Amino acid sequence: MKYRVSFFALISLLSLFLFSCRPTPTPVAAVHFKIGAADSTQYLARETANAYRRAHPTTTFDFFTSNSTTALRQLAFDQFDFAFIERNPRADELERAQATALELGRDGVVVITHPSNPLTNLTRGDLQKIFTGEFGLWSELGIAIPNGRDEIQVLMREEGAGTRAVVEEHILQGERITLTALLQPTNLDMLDYVADHPNAIGYAAANIWNGNSRTRALRIDNVAPTRANIQSSTYPLVQTVFLIVPQTPTANVTSFIEFLSGNEGRSILYQRITELAPK
Repeated sequence: MKYRVSFFALISLLSLFLFSCRPTPTPVAAVHFKIGAADSTQYLARETANAYRRAHPTTTFDFFTSNSTTALRQLAFDQFDFAFIERNPRADELERAQATALELGRDGVVVITHPSNPLTNLTRGDLQKIFTGEFGLWSELGIAIPNGRDEIQVLMREEGAGTRAVVEEHILQGERITLTALLQPTNLDMLDYVADHPNAIGYAAANIWNGNSRTRALRIDNVAPTRANIQSSTYPLVQTVFLIVPQTPTANVTSFIEFLSGNEGRSILYQRITELAPK
């Protein structure tokens, strides 16, 4: 008895046979990163992580936001795989964490007031007098705030914040902050307070401020906090953004570093911060 098999049936049988003979593909291993981030770098950390995940779909992340000093301390206790910070890490901090600091770019610290405040520029000397309490009234600067109190309400970040470190280095220069300053735990709290209080003055990371329409950015020594001025350090309140990684990174951490150094990673970075000026 003869068996007839159509051409299409034969092809189907052969396909099934060949498919059954193929080796089972090895699944891509899942990767999980724990990322520490200073408050000033929180968006930068999340946006670069999301871009990395699009290229590596099995990757997941946990984010832990604090300030630059706390992130460095926690990295020393293996709380994170790597961390984004926004100030120069000290040698002892890196040694304690057995870590390396990789420069990612530059960001500015923007001094902000309420939009109703007619002030547009401050010298570093006058800003120091405001932050130390030597100037306690806006009228001492020839400023009248519409529907606002004359008393200057100074806002400060907590010890360990990268933005505060810049203010201490370039503005306070060893002088003490006024006792009437109100501490704000995050950049966003700083922005919200200034937006709601016409007599307040504070500061925020430029990448977080990002043109916030509810506040006004001041020129310092007649230099505006533009991207070009921040990149060139013509603007006086500039800080470097770092990725802090173990001295001997794992293959997965190395993969993330390589992603950030590639075209896509750099594109995500420089939507928020500026490139380092050529040396």
